[in-house]
Amino acid sequence: MFSLGVDRKALKQYALIALAYLVVALVFFWPILPNLASSVPGAGGDIFQSMWELWWVPYSMFTLHSTPYFTSYVFYPVGASLATQTLAPLAGILSAPFQAVSLAFAYNILFLLGFALAGLFTYMLAFHVTKHRAASFVAGFIFAFSPIHTIQAFGHLQYTNIEFIPLFLLLFMLTIEHKRHTYAIGAAVAFVLLAFMGDIEQGLIALLMAFFVLVYMLAAKGHRQKVLDKRYLMMLGETVVVALVLASPFILGILSQLSPGALAAANAQATQQYNELYSPDLLSFLVPSAFNGLLSPLSSGFSALFAPAQAERTTYIGYSVILLALVGLLYEYKKDRFASTGVYLLGLVVFGMLSVGPYLQINGNVTPVPGLYLLYHQIPLFNVLREPGRFDIAFELFIAIFAAVGLVELEKKYSGQNIARYLPAIFMVLLVVEYNSWPVSQSALTNMYTLNATIPKAYYEIGALRSNFSVLVLPAIANYSGSQPELYPGMALYYQTAFKKPLVGGYTTRSNTTQAFSLINVPLIASAYYLESGQGLVYGSPIQENYTNATAFFMGAYNVGFIAVIRQAYSQTEQEGIASYLANYFGTPVYQSNDTLVFPTTNIVNISGTSLVAFSPTLLNNPNSIWQPGWLLCGTSPLCSHDYLNAWFGINPAYISIYSPNYTKVAVAMRALAPFSPGPEYVYLNNQLVTTLNLTNSFQNFTIDAGLSPGINYLVLASHSPSNQSAYSNIGVANVTVIRRS
Repeated sequence: MFSLGVDRKALKQYALIALAYLVVALVFFWPILPNLASSVPGAGGDIFQSMWELWWVPYSMFTLHSTPYFTSYVFYPVGASLATQTLAPLAGILSAPFQAVSLAFAYNILFLLGFALAGLFTYMLAFHVTKHRAASFVAGFIFAFSPIHTIQAFGHLQYTNIEFIPLFLLLFMLTIEHKRHTYAIGAAVAFVLLAFMGDIEQGLIALLMAFFVLVYMLAAKGHRQKVLDKRYLMMLGETVVVALVLASPFILGILSQLSPGALAAANAQATQQYNELYSPDLLSFLVPSAFNGLLSPLSSGFSALFAPAQAERTTYIGYSVILLALVGLLYEYKKDRFASTGVYLLGLVVFGMLSVGPYLQINGNVTPVPGLYLLYHQIPLFNVLREPGRFDIAFELFIAIFAAVGLVELEKKYSGQNIARYLPAIFMVLLVVEYNSWPVSQSALTNMYTLNATIPKAYYEIGALRSNFSVLVLPAIANYSGSQPELYPGMALYYQTAFKKPLVGGYTTRSNTTQAFSLINVPLIASAYYLESGQGLVYGSPIQENYTNATAFFMGAYNVGFIAVIRQAYSQTEQEGIASYLANYFGTPVYQSNDTLVFPTTNIVNISGTSLVAFSPTLLNNPNSIWQPGWLLCGTSPLCSHDYLNAWFGINPAYISIYSPNYTKVAVAMRALAPFSPGPEYVYLNNQLVTTLNLTNSFQNFTIDAGLSPGINYLVLASHSPSNQSAYSNIGVANVTVIRRS
């Protein structure tokens, strides 16, 4: 046991303090209790992904005997690297006993413990600074139930488990002060827990904390020798070595799966524009959270401050906390005590500045005032933390410490007066008002606490089948025209924990284009997307072919045994449409209930691989689509002619996929034009130049002769205007058909 004054009496005291915070969590989040094993707090696909990850880690390690950082069970048959995802492997391992009850139960236990332990470990840190129990309890409450922690916890399991950040900082400081092996090893263990019970972003926050602690110690009088001491340097090395040894299975797993696709998906979010989008507004530090049951009406007029991501832009501190912290800072300054607490002041300033992002935002406007994050973002590897508002978690920890100092000073100021003994209780009441998350309406209760985690019976029955096959669950593509785009792909991912077969599709927070194309390519999946977004059961594409054959080919190629439909994704009329369409090709469903339809693929996959099939990835308003219709791009431009409106335009280069069961000669016929810049368009087949089309600004008929190889062939149309791969190609096409010559 670490020597934190932890004797039997102290252990009992810490247990009671943790229990007190747990009681607060149960009061704040009381709707969890009636459905502890069947529903979870929060909304959207991220919650389902988190529950899936809890299941996936022990399943991959102990059943499949493979690394948890890659899965072929998602986006089958492409698979998915989880090296850059929000995977918390220790959470999956440690929650395995609770998963025997249900995944929802395990999730809820981690959720509640995250708040209780965050309070306890912050209490221990604050007590180390103040030696005042009541003030330390208030500090633990501030950090554990801060609005940013609450709102992050309602969407991200890894940010529920922030409790090891204050524990790491405490043990790191104790190592400097006392130079004991137990503290050095304890700091290493705490670091591994925060990085792999939480996530890598928390590990980066902890490293920054440690860095600025050492910088302060080296710069401040009276502290330099503490960190230059040979024994401390040995202790620091011991912390690093132990952390690396304990974390090595996870680090090696991550490094082994850092594929180009995984890195590309992660780097796609590493832009300054993305950083600004998820940086909190300065006013958000002063506006109550929309999750506050009592004060949320005050935030209703400030909705623009929280758009587009409420979880990333909610950073309310609380006026009572600001008051206490200001008092604490004032007295530390007046009494010249920053020699001992200046290290926490440096953390307060640095993480406060980092949390506002690359440029300061005020009342919804991005100002030209640069932030410290602009410099931080240039640090290689560290810039993986792309949501600047998450630095506010560390800021809340430091402000909680100074709030505790302020409460101690107020008690001293009013010592001898009755009010002194009531000050902690008064501020606790104020904090409950400012930090509570009570649902005060039925809609708030429904939206915040009743995400149904019950899995339909059909998926367990599919899982009972011994044969090898994959499962397609519709809708399989995120619908960005809805309020919760990833909800149903996330739900399908969660259902996989019951059927335990490879899933065609699924959801990861950082998917790549290969995974997206594996879904968009399938006409049935694209049609289901159109249906969900209210456009009917169609498949928009420049290609004029039998899309049932293309779907049949992919069902066979992906080894799909069953197609399931999540009925609540569609209106009653839409359900009837998709049920009729599927029944026409797949026969009578083998399972149907109020929430689920299941069709076997036997009646259609037996024709897969026997037909010539042409298809292309087309999904309107989706960034991964290869083709977009002219009318969508045209808008009100006077340059738009009738031909332009009726053409399809491809991203440069654009391609058409053609499946052939054998070596086959074909003629690809199309109408094509170049409305703005007549000239050549280069045609490649499987990376070989086939011909050049000389285009004008009106439609002409073209025929391209090509020899296809067995499998998928790629016919690529590329203008040579471009290094910009996201620009639209100069070519517009219509009525593309593929005719077999032999």
